[in-house]
Amino acid sequence: MTRSTIYRSIAIALAVVLLPVIGFLAWQHTRQLTQTRHQAFTFEQHPRSLGINAKRPIVAATVAGGLYLLSVEDSALTLRMSHDGGEHWMPPTTLSSPGSSVTTSAENAPQLAARGMYAFALWQQRNGDEGTQLLVARSSGMGGQPPVATVITDKPATDKSYAGFATLAVAPNGDVYAAWLDGRDNTSASTGTFNVYLARSTDHGATFHRNVKVATLACPCCRPSVAIAADGKVYVAYRHVYGDNERDIAVSSSTDHGEHFGPPVRVADDHWKLFGCPESGPVAAVQGSKLIVAWYTAAGRRPGIRLTASHDGGQTFSKEISVSDGIEGANHPYLSMADDGTIAVVFSGRQATEHGDWNSITPFAFRIDTRGRISATTRVPTDTSGERHPTASLSADGDLYVVWSGMDGTQASLIRGVTK
Repeated sequence: MTRSTIYRSIAIALAVVLLPVIGFLAWQHTRQLTQTRHQAFTFEQHPRSLGINAKRPIVAATVAGGLYLLSVEDSALTLRMSHDGGEHWMPPTTLSSPGSSVTTSAENAPQLAARGMYAFALWQQRNGDEGTQLLVARSSGMGGQPPVATVITDKPATDKSYAGFATLAVAPNGDVYAAWLDGRDNTSASTGTFNVYLARSTDHGATFHRNVKVATLACPCCRPSVAIAADGKVYVAYRHVYGDNERDIAVSSSTDHGEHFGPPVRVADDHWKLFGCPESGPVAAVQGSKLIVAWYTAAGRRPGIRLTASHDGGQTFSKEISVSDGIEGANHPYLSMADDGTIAVVFSGRQATEHGDWNSITPFAFRIDTRGRISATTRVPTDTSGERHPTASLSADGDLYVVWSGMDGTQASLIRGVTK
């Protein structure tokens, strides 16, 4: 037997073994979403007080097991890091400019994303009479000199149009994307809507490329969401105002890393008519080849959190699934995805009672595994009623860290849920 014949035989044998495996993995990532009764997390009995008066805290886990905590304290944006699961924290680093005021209202609060050992923070700040700015900063959380913040909008100094309700995402290749609501060149201002804009950084947040208009007719107080596929396709989900004030979720897609976007696709036919902004935007992520979107709607008889997926690059979407049945006032979803594609979503709400009593506002959580199986929604234990915007992060080992502040926007708390 010749050497070439041997190599050919080995190649054939490897193909016979590997092709079914590759096919199975591809099939696994394209499966439809299915609901289960499985409880995904076992939470600690009581949350841990972080001992700080922090507004709108956000947590992000690193691949090495560390935790970042971003929060606003006395109008300044601070970043902390923990190496022991939140038991102890390093001294904070201030990210915002001295004397500035960082926005914490509703959907316009700061955002945080972690990739590798770095944290990327995005926020809106006001500097006296100079108006507002959208800024991004990268930090290792190791102290030293504060990181340099970069303005992401490319408007001339004379343009005082609005920019806010920004979101942040880090692509698999490390590129940083930001999307926000923008009032420049707004030909639909009479409708009370904004445009959606996007900017991309290819140098880890040091600079940003030109601003790109993604879509028009965006609901003016609902934060958009950015999701990036491994092949570089970019999705921006936002709340679009259709016709006579129907405020439904739409997705615009780009196949050239966010340089150009196609027309928006309606995610679900909620036909939610509302003469005002609900202040509740969608969240999105790419799991394998699936684009997953979660959002709030009050359309129909069961207001709450909905979930859907697209298997064809955002062109069509599966029938929406309700994931908040039995929970009163379910709203403000927040999504975290681990490197293996596992997704966790948290939101706020009140546990319903048999007698219709009002329970405290608490976080709730569910998981979507890489096979598209949706766990049962679990109430996160709390000691006091929290505010409406919990955030969470999945660690590399599958644990879920959830953080929130009290009803007065202070006294931040953290809890860990272990994967079952």
